[in-house]
Amino acid sequence: MVKPILLCTSLLLLAKGFFAIRFQIDLVKRLSLKSLSDNFAVSPFGVYQALSLFYLGKDTRRDVQLARALRLTGRRHEKITSYFDKSRQKAVTQEFTLANRVYVSPKYNVSEKMKKHGTDFGVDIENIGFSDVEKSKEEIKKWFSKSINKAGNNLFEKEDLTNITEIVAVQGISATTHWKYRFKSMSNMLFSVARPNKKPVSYKAEMMYTVAPLQFFSDDEVRGAMIPFSNTDIGMLVILPRQKFGTKRILQNLDKYLQIPLKKAEDTHLFLPILSFQDTVDLNSVLQELGIQKLFTSADPDRNATVANFKQFNGLQIKPNRVLIYTESGADDDQRVLKLNKPFAYVIKDESTIYMAGRVSLIP
Repeated sequence: MVKPILLCTSLLLLAKGFFAIRFQIDLVKRLSLKSLSDNFAVSPFGVYQALSLFYLGKDTRRDVQLARALRLTGRRHEKITSYFDKSRQKAVTQEFTLANRVYVSPKYNVSEKMKKHGTDFGVDIENIGFSDVEKSKEEIKKWFSKSINKAGNNLFEKEDLTNITEIVAVQGISATTHWKYRFKSMSNMLFSVARPNKKPVSYKAEMMYTVAPLQFFSDDEVRGAMIPFSNTDIGMLVILPRQKFGTKRILQNLDKYLQIPLKKAEDTHLFLPILSFQDTVDLNSVLQELGIQKLFTSADPDRNATVANFKQFNGLQIKPNRVLIYTESGADDDQRVLKLNKPFAYVIKDESTIYMAGRVSLIP
């Protein structure tokens, strides 16, 4: 029997106190207000790892701003460490490739406590000098390319790093889907993209098809299902907007849609596009809008400059594990059908962690 992954997020948050996922939802909602890529991906878990390190790693008084933003007020460090250990183990079991490193200048005080928590949380800490900006960029990109097997050439814009930079936090996740249920066939299907005040654009995209017992949900604005992965209770929650609603609205109201209870699993005909994409996300303005200011502020009152930089470079590959045959796929009208042949939002998650979230608007 498939274990229910999400019955009702709001109840889980209240009853079980999943402090981490609340910040992760806030991050996705705030990012959704920005200009996003057509195919957008962010790892809230990776951000949470790095920021929690800065919170618990200080020898002096902890940052109240961080505590409030991260929902860590009153949380003991043992509970926080336990959360990261469990979530990281699941990600490794699911064969996600994770990279998370914080680069700090020599003038930034790195305590032994921070180094220890870095090991506990899965965040590397590396000293680097930013006096030679181009050299430091190349060193960071070289590490990233080696760690996550992605080029990372688009990791930094020209003005991202300066000679007064003190902190650069880089996260990345490369997720290749490993589904619990085998896909039965593949076929071409029209993928339609609505455009304001213009005719929709439609083109053929390769879709994989299966019929499997999936937990699903539906209301007047969205419908979707939880597609379970094979090795853990992590799954991909796919959210398809109904007419007049878009993926941006879904992400802006993610907490609302995560509160829709998943119904009991029923056989569902699922058509899911095959795709692979990469996305770079700049997190500086979003984190400051969430109330995290001190981390980005220069200690020199005469310098109105940002001294920290948070970047992510994420890759998502949706493909079948195994395919039985290649043929046109039909659907039984007596059973549920979910065709993801127009833009949709997704959340790769378990009940307490969002490993990746975003949207798919175009099939590369």
